[in-house]
Amino acid sequence: MSSLLSTARALLRPEPVPSPVYRDAVIGLLAGAAGTLLMGQWSTRITPLITSTKGGQSDKPQPDKDVISPLGQEHVPGESSTAALGRHLYQLINHQMPQKGTRTALSEAVHWGTGVIGGAAYGALAGQKQGPLTGVLFGAGLWLVLDETITPLLGLQDGPRGADVRTHANRLGAHLAYGLGLGLSAAALNAALPD
Repeated sequence: MSSLLSTARALLRPEPVPSPVYRDAVIGLLAGAAGTLLMGQWSTRITPLITSTKGGQSDKPQPDKDVISPLGQEHVPGESSTAALGRHLYQLINHQMPQKGTRTALSEAVHWGTGVIGGAAYGALAGQKQGPLTGVLFGAGLWLVLDETITPLLGLQDGPRGADVRTHANRLGAHLAYGLGLGLSAAALNAALPD
């Protein structure tokens, strides 16, 4: 009789079954924040070493050299792709140009939003295989698909021939740093959190 009552209770109030994809995506989201933080450190500490100008070259923003977007150039010279996207979203919502300080905040918001959403996608895709190697591979894939393909096709940055090898190497390095931080953090969170 008690087993019949237990079965009836289980049918009336079933225990929710946790979704492993949901858990993995949440872990990836949290790890994406760590990866974004490491990518920011790359940009602050390593980028100046890679992209410093020598021999009297100008630091002034240069016009696009390789526009591959069917939409045309959607960024201003010297504007990062995250700043351009943030500016476009702001103009779409507010119908006016954001002030300089707002543009900086929008760029950071796009950068962090992309990083944590990318982390959630990584977590859902990688599942229990989240780790440093899969994170680095994911970062390289993001560089190739987003940075080298989709972003120029949207006109948010120059096409591939519009940047020198150092710039491409720097962007790849930043995405590899993101992937490493993402993978290490996801592995640590997987080990620390119960299933």
